[in-house]
Amino acid sequence: MVNANSVNAKLEALRRREAALKAAIAEEKVRQQKRNAKDDARMFLVVGEALTRHAAKSPDFRLMLKQVLQSAELRDTDRTFLTGKGWL
Repeated sequence: MVNANSVNAKLEALRRREAALKAAIAEEKVRQQKRNAKDDARMFLVVGEALTRHAAKSPDFRLMLKQVLQSAELRDTDRTFLTGKGWL
């Protein structure tokens, strides 16, 4: 019987470790998703600023960018905002 208790204790310890590892993996996935979202937001900010600054200097590029925006999938609020700013 001592042997059976020992086996059960080992199995229970391994199950606890498994649960802890699954929780740690889930937490790491969330951290990575948040980091990716933060990186994307920064990239969009930097690229958007560069494009709008270049469009201010080049009428041809501004026209091309406006055409891209017109065909882009945008939220209604974003479309309204860009219309108000003269981009649509």
